[in-house]
Amino acid sequence: MHHNVTVEIPSDGGKFEKQLFNVTFKRLGRSEFTKLADKGDVELLEAVLEGWDEIVDEDGAAVPFTAANRLDFLDDPYFCRGVIKAYLESLDGAQVKN
Repeated sequence: MHHNVTVEIPSDGGKFEKQLFNVTFKRLGRSEFTKLADKGDVELLEAVLEGWDEIVDEDGAAVPFTAANRLDFLDDPYFCRGVIKAYLESLDGAQVKN
């Protein structure tokens, strides 16, 4: 499942800067999702986040999807919030289609 993500990061003056990118999610069964969700957002995202594109660093260079980079990004609460929101929206879309 490939989905768009918007991450809002606080910037100077109390405003938010939006960063847009795409992620690929792994599909989980209901019981596996519930088990991981009970462990917290980071554990859930480690299991379902399979890839990304269009993430760039401060210099505009692409940040490759690796296990180490995923862990670094999962340490950012704004990144986690945006990806969790996209994942939950993907589940809503899947339920509507079924």
